[in-house]
Amino acid sequence: MRRSWLAILLLLGACTGPVRSTNVYESKAGATAETVASAVETARLAVQGGSQGKAFGRYLTQVLAEAEEDADAAQGTFDGIQPPDRRADELRDQLDELVSEATDTLAELRVAARRGHTAELAEPAAPLEELAGKLHAFAEAHG
Repeated sequence: MRRSWLAILLLLGACTGPVRSTNVYESKAGATAETVASAVETARLAVQGGSQGKAFGRYLTQVLAEAEEDADAAQGTFDGIQPPDRRADELRDQLDELVSEATDTLAELRVAARRGHTAELAEPAAPLEELAGKLHAFAEAHG
């Protein structure tokens, strides 16, 4: 019985509903961008450490997988919020474009690392710095 209540509480906490104000929605978009930027920065630093011989394959693979999971979770949570108006729809589209590019890049890095191609991660990781900058700028503009 106790586990049932815990499961119900966790599910209720994961649910998001409509936001009545564009300002609140914009704030949530900014927070999401910052969360995804953090995941991107983590991946970027991990790849950098790996290319310098400071991170081993298993560690690098785990860090990249967790960065991807964090970005996906942030996107999923934000996508569950109902935009209150057309302006919010446009904001959502802008953020989704950035976040999708980030999650696609993180997935590519995770796959390469799991296949043991850790020495070749620099090329697919090249967009991470620019993506992080765009996400931070979005967060600053909308946070």
